[in-house]
Amino acid sequence: MQNLVKLFSILQLTKEQPLTGYLLGGIRLHEVETLAEHHYGACIIAYFLLKKIKREGGKIDGEKIMSMLLVHDLGELFGGDISAPLHRRYPELTEYKNKIGEKAMELLAGYLEEPDGRELKELFNEFEHGDSDETKVARIIDQMDHQFFFEHYNIGNTNLNSKGDFRDKFVLNNLIKQHENIKDEPTRRVMNDFVKQFAESSYGGGFRSYILME
Repeated sequence: MQNLVKLFSILQLTKEQPLTGYLLGGIRLHEVETLAEHHYGACIIAYFLLKKIKREGGKIDGEKIMSMLLVHDLGELFGGDISAPLHRRYPELTEYKNKIGEKAMELLAGYLEEPDGRELKELFNEFEHGDSDETKVARIIDQMDHQFFFEHYNIGNTNLNSKGDFRDKFVLNNLIKQHENIKDEPTRRVMNDFVKQFAESSYGGGFRSYILME
């Protein structure tokens, strides 16, 4: 129990660690969400989508998806993340980012008894490198939380450049097309509808919750 208390104390850093990759997109530090906020946003999206998938007859491990989303970015706990533009320019940075993430997870897992420590690292590695339907759904939800944050920040109106909104290609390749690889048909159908509705009715609209509540 003493080690669990130490772990929970360390995890308080999730409330302070900003998602530094947003900074290159022009978002100010005081407006950047924290690791804990991102994890919560992804998990609340998953909570309701998994209910919908289950009602539609989907055969998918919802507990595994929730578990992956709870820990998927803990590898960034001690140093933040790498911005997408920098990552695209220097793909070799992935190797170094992965090593840092793996060491961070080894440290955190060291506070857990077995098999809990091993399972924590397995969840992290499956999210990073796996090919299961659960991994694909978790990755889409992870990116969707980022996209909702961008809409909340209204980045489409504040960070356009001469080449247009940098998100267009990313949304197409990493969201709209990704659901096509899900093998479970009901799950694929729900995720397709979710991403489609976002693209048609929310993407590029900015923060407008006040309108939605009228």
